[in-house]
Amino acid sequence: MEINLEQFKNIMLAMAQSIKDNVSYLTELDARIGDGDHGVNMEKGFKRIAWKVEQTEAQDIGQILIESGKVLLNEIGGAMGPLYGGGFVKAGTALKGKKILDKKDIATLFSLFLDSVKFLGQAKVGDKTMVDTLEPFVSKYREQIKDNDIVTSFKAGLAKAKEGMQSTRNMVSKVGRSSRLLERSRGHIDVGAASSYLILETFYRKIKDLKVQDESS
Repeated sequence: MEINLEQFKNIMLAMAQSIKDNVSYLTELDARIGDGDHGVNMEKGFKRIAWKVEQTEAQDIGQILIESGKVLLNEIGGAMGPLYGGGFVKAGTALKGKKILDKKDIATLFSLFLDSVKFLGQAKVGDKTMVDTLEPFVSKYREQIKDNDIVTSFKAGLAKAKEGMQSTRNMVSKVGRSSRLLERSRGHIDVGAASSYLILETFYRKIKDLKVQDESS
């Protein structure tokens, strides 16, 4: 199974819809230990991504990622703009010229996205950030693709991502504004961990649908 240009565009559009559908959830999470603006900022940024994807003349997936990343760098406030935007740009640069993604390309996309987030955010697993969602996913996905297809591998990685996201509930925040709360940050899921899980879950849902379509055709 592979993902072509139009299919990838549809995945990006679905991500934007998922963020829109979960604005209240993300806002509620962020209000507990952050500024409360994560959901609104993410919706604003991904709404612009959806518009850009629909209008773009880009003929390769890497360029779409780069354009999407630049939108987020310009449109999302706080730390999430650089983290998400920088991640998309780094992954897109590596995938520039690609019109089709195979399972190794998917590993490249999310591995470089993770690398960018870790570098820019200076975070590691256990710091109560989106890294707690992304790193378990990347590790498991890369392990699984040795013997499995994209969908099977992604499903296994997504399960680890969910565990990682949920684990942030019992952590004390070590980076970002929420770190000022010290012990008071414990007891709440990190909003970045939650939004990055939504991105992964949407990606999985779309590729699972593509696999079903392939098998029925």
